[in-house]
Amino acid sequence: MKRMAAAMAAGIVLMGIASTSTSASAAENAAQNRTSCQSTTLFVTHTLCVSFEGDLYDADVVKMEVRASTRTGMGHWELYGPRGTIKNSLDGEWKDRTHDWSGYQDGAHGDLWCAVFWKDMGGGSGYIKGTQPLCVRGNGI
Repeated sequence: MKRMAAAMAAGIVLMGIASTSTSASAAENAAQNRTSCQSTTLFVTHTLCVSFEGDLYDADVVKMEVRASTRTGMGHWELYGPRGTIKNSLDGEWKDRTHDWSGYQDGAHGDLWCAVFWKDMGGGSGYIKGTQPLCVRGNGI
């Protein structure tokens, strides 16, 4: 919760517009997921995409993906939602690489789904925040 409050205070929370399918049948619409993406350049140029479950009335998350297109330095990506960390990547140098997670996370309208890069300061001294959190807001109806 502290991370999301900090992200909101820093102005990094961006509203995503989910793309929806315009198929003829409701069954086809329910089977496809809606994806919302946001990009930013603040220390590192990166994009976060969040896929929401197919039902337009639902804000449950089935996939998250972050891609850095500029160098990050050594460290790892953390993907998190309203109930905390979902998945951390392995440590490494990130440029033109993707970290993702697929599964299921229960969500509600207005929930924030975020990615942040933690930079390794080396020598066992720990990590610092290498990017501000980049967030997509769940927009289930």
